[in-house]
Amino acid sequence: MGTPGGISITKNAVALDYDAIDVLGVRFNDLVELELKRASSAEIYKWFWFHPDLNVRISIRLGIAGGLLGILGFCVGLLPFIHFSL
Repeated sequence: MGTPGGISITKNAVALDYDAIDVLGVRFNDLVELELKRASSAEIYKWFWFHPDLNVRISIRLGIAGGLLGILGFCVGLLPFIHFSL
C-alpha cells in the first residue's frame, strides 16, 4: 500500500489498512495496544471458514471439499490394486 511522507515501518511496528481498522473498530490516529501472535494453520482455515465475505467463505469451503473428495477418489482408485484375502 505504501507509506505517506517517507515514513518507514520498522520490525517492531505494524501498519493497519482500512479494512483492518474497520474490523477492529478503531479510529485513525488513536493509540491502540494490540497483541500479535503467529496464527496456526487451523486458526487460518477457521477464520476463512467463517469469513464475513460470502465469496471468500464459499471458495475456502469448496477448496476443502474438493481436496477431501480428491483424497477419497485416490483411495477408491487404489482399491482394485489391493487384494483382500478373506
